[in-house]
Amino acid sequence: MSLPQLVVEVQFTPGVWTDVSEWLQAPMTIRRGSSRVESPVIRYEPGTATLRLKNRDRRFDPTHLGGPYVSGGVSQVTAMRPIRIRANWDTYILSLFRGYIDLWDVDWIATVHSIVTVTATDAFKVLANKRRSAVNPPVGAGETTGARINRILDSAGWPSADRDIATGNSTVQATDLSGDALSELQRVAESEIGELYVDGRGQVAFRNRHALITDFRSSNVMGTFGATPGVPAPFEVKLNTDDATLWNEVIVQRTGGAEQTAADSASMTANTPRTFQRSDLLLESDVDVGNYAQWILYISKNPETRFDEIRIHVHADPDTLALQALGREIGDRIKIVRRNVPGGGADVTREVFIRGITHEIGQATWITTWTLQSATRYISNFFLLGSGSLNSNIVSY
Repeated sequence: MSLPQLVVEVQFTPGVWTDVSEWLQAPMTIRRGSSRVESPVIRYEPGTATLRLKNRDRRFDPTHLGGPYVSGGVSQVTAMRPIRIRANWDTYILSLFRGYIDLWDVDWIATVHSIVTVTATDAFKVLANKRRSAVNPPVGAGETTGARINRILDSAGWPSADRDIATGNSTVQATDLSGDALSELQRVAESEIGELYVDGRGQVAFRNRHALITDFRSSNVMGTFGATPGVPAPFEVKLNTDDATLWNEVIVQRTGGAEQTAADSASMTANTPRTFQRSDLLLESDVDVGNYAQWILYISKNPETRFDEIRIHVHADPDTLALQALGREIGDRIKIVRRNVPGGGADVTREVFIRGITHEIGQATWITTWTLQSATRYISNFFLLGSGSLNSNIVSY
């Protein structure tokens, strides 16, 4: 089977999607999520897309008022037009990106051809630019992190249909809803040790802390790469042993609370102290903050040998790889088996979470790159309060 068929649509008229796919010219790049994991508390970056459109008839030239995207004598080829990118594969329609156009960059090649480069950014751009006036008195004391995320999105006017918000495992202090919406959303998610990102459909997604343990797609392997002996693996992986995810001393504090500390003396002796520190948590009690510190320490106290990136050459075997590469989402668990290791010896096998997604699409090539986080410490070693059984190692709050 050939590569997936791209479908690119723009809203030149509010609420109406116009298909511009026939004017696409390679290459295209889509990026979402985190570019590199260096902390157990991951801050996801705004998603972006860059594509090129053929413009020989000047339809994408905002100065051309004789084109098809003109209304009332005014060009609708302007910034902030909604755009979405999907892929048709077999019977599946897979959402890769939805956001807002940043610019239309028109380039003429002599007098014979024109190409327009379009860049776009997802919902994070809108939320970062939404300034809100403070409410008095503050509201929402004791509500869950999920309820707070929804409250902030409401204050920013973000549509309820474009959300996928979990309840949350922690409760938070009151808020006056001031400042830009994105910064407060990120602070709430990081106080939860949850995940806040924009998915391929353009929905603002919030996952609670326990999702990595309880949600099927994170607690089970959703795809294995390199499992078949003797079959060349159409991917590249980066194996790292570094200090990026090592934190053996944790010093954290909530707003208005006392500093809480957790440390592992054996790791500090063996690896020298590495301190994770922040003082702006929104949690309600110092007990919760202490548990936060213990969770961070448990996840991070020992250095890891980890796969931190995989590049999948979808074009090499689209029948096998396309649905995996295009259908996986941030937070999915996968397994990587690195066989035929130079120098011989055992295969290298790791389970990891996807934390960032990049698609690089050429004329006849498609490379999907995933930024990864080790899942080693998230394998049936947690006791969740209220679950009724104690497995081992840690009580998660």
